[in-house]
Amino acid sequence: MDPQIFSDGIGQIVVIGGTVRLDFVAFSPTEKDSKGQPLAVFRQRVIMGPDGFLQSAAKIREAVEAMSKLSGRPPEAAPQSPPEPSPSAPIAPPKRPFP
Repeated sequence: MDPQIFSDGIGQIVVIGGTVRLDFVAFSPTEKDSKGQPLAVFRQRVIMGPDGFLQSAAKIREAVEAMSKLSGRPPEAAPQSPPEPSPSAPIAPPKRPFP
């Protein structure tokens, strides 16, 4: 079997130099915030071109719609994607580098 990577989610998505970087995070078993809740820490980065990213985003939207149907919740109850930045707006690099 091929190795698998578990992720609790995406920490951030950054576009630099025509590539999209998705930073996957997982909740740390040892690092906690001030309330004692596990912190989301960087685990893996996936880098893809814009076409691959857009195709992936479409697949994720399909999965959200399917999950909404299975849960019996109306589609508007599903998380909405944030608005896309305008092409002229610069996208800043990550605020803190990950190891």
